[in-house]
Amino acid sequence: MATTATARARQVATEQQAVATVEREIRSTLRPSRSRYLREYQDAFRRYETVSSLSSIGTALRQADVVLIGDYHSLESCQHFAADVLSILADQERPLVIGLEAFYTSDQPALNSWCAGSLSLDGLRDKVRFEQEWGYEWQPYSALLRTAREHNASVFGLDCRPRYDLRRVRMRDRHAAQRASGVRGKHPESRLLLLVGESHLAPQHLPALLRQHLPGDRVLTVLQNVDALYWQAGAETADDVEAVRVADDIFCVFNATPLEKYESYRQYLEQSDHAGERA
Repeated sequence: MATTATARARQVATEQQAVATVEREIRSTLRPSRSRYLREYQDAFRRYETVSSLSSIGTALRQADVVLIGDYHSLESCQHFAADVLSILADQERPLVIGLEAFYTSDQPALNSWCAGSLSLDGLRDKVRFEQEWGYEWQPYSALLRTAREHNASVFGLDCRPRYDLRRVRMRDRHAAQRASGVRGKHPESRLLLLVGESHLAPQHLPALLRQHLPGDRVLTVLQNVDALYWQAGAETADDVEAVRVADDIFCVFNATPLEKYESYRQYLEQSDHAGERA
């Protein structure tokens, strides 16, 4: 009779084979990226320190001044988790401000109109040309916006053009850091929550820039569904792991399997006009 560890190993191997099949299908659509930026992200999160829990992450969230959440844009559970974080932090005395990569800084007048109640969600969607400019599903982001309004959180656009050129991605990181610094100046008592693509969260990417621009702030990074960390957890424990601690200021939560993640991206590519490199 197979031991629990052996059964778990077989399950992980089966999952990895399924993921490899979907990844091959994705590579048949996209040319492989040789971006150093993406390699830096992949290399940064190969191992975790300890298994953690959502309650431990909740404690870390309440101690942070700036919370960076990694977003796999085609996976709705990522945006739902960001909404959950908003709700967790809403019971604190500090006001909340959320920055979204899904919106350009130039979209701020439309976001302000929506926050003020003079523009509907559908009006906001049309005004910023959400499908054309962002390309991912509107529903999970609109649900996140509704959660922000429920908790009186201000919303600001975090991104700048060009989105679809990985050669310019570090410029976008600098823009996001400067934007967050400017928002901090206007909202000195607030807690900042930033939802950005996962590859921006390598320690030497956006987190390092934020620490330069906001040296007095405690910056916490919360990743979601990082492959290498998921496989490590699967190999080391028979229990389902909901979160791990990568470092004192970095956690990773698991709310989807790698297969679910890549299947969401495969479906996105089938429908997208932006089937190219992006971060």
